[in-house]
Parts: sequence; C-alpha cells; structure tokens
Amino acid sequence: MLDNALKNDIQQAYRNVVEKLGLTPRYGQRLMIAEISRTLGDIECDSEGKRVSDSHVCVLEAGTGTGKTLAYLIAGLPIAKAQGKRLIVSTATVALQEQVLNQDLPSLASHSGVAFRYALAKGRGRYVCVARLDQALEGSEPNPT
Repeated sequence: MLDNALKNDIQQAYRNVVEKLGLTPRYGQRLMIAEISRTLGDIECDSEGKRVSDSHVCVLEAGTGTGKTLAYLIAGLPIAKAQGKRLIVSTATVALQEQVLNQDLPSLASHSGVAFRYALAKGRGRYVCVARLDQALEGSEPNPT
C-alpha cells in the first residue's frame, strides 16, 4: 500500500507536468494514474525485495492521445524510486519507443519534479550483428553455425 507521502509525490508530479506544459487536467488521466499507483503499491515484497504477493495486473484501455504513457510514467517513476527499483517500459512499436525515449521521458525529467535517469535497452533482434554485416559487405554467405 502506498503511504500518503508517496501519493502526494505522484499527485505533485502530475500537477507539475500539467502546469509547466500548459496541459488541461483530465479526470480520466487522473483515474489511470490512481489505478496504476494502487496496483503497483499493492505489490508486497520480502526483505530481499522479491515479490511475495500474488501477481498484480492493471489493464487500461483508452484511445490514442489520451495520456496513457504519461499516466504510467507519472505513477511508476516515483514508486520505483521510493522502492529502489527500476521501472522497465516495453513498447509494442518502435514509434512508441521513440516517443517515450525522445519526448515523454525528457519532458517528465524536466517538468515533473521527480529526479530519475533513463536508458534504452534493446533486444537481440534490434542490434546489428557485426559478423553478418561484414559478410554482407564482402558479399559472402553467412556461416551456418
């Protein structure tokens, strides 16, 4: 369960972003932030930080441009920071990944009042294979092993 100080941090981060970016506060967005926060806050961990409670899932469905990304980042970042955890965000598309990395995270870092660092981690399929690149440039066949 989230303590009042952490709830206040999340609410203040939302107010900061709305004010500094000149956004209109939206009831639906506040509900998304609250539900994500509640779901993450209900996860119980042992003294080593391993989950001991049942799995917690929060499903949100909303149209494009409704602020889902902002909602899960504003809810997740303060909670992860307070618990000494990392927040991992996985996207279904490279376009959304680039939006989160190049727009949303820098904006939140500048305007939310929550100090955090972020980095991009890519799966194996998203990296260039140097050996295959060399083979392609030389026009040779790839090694079957």
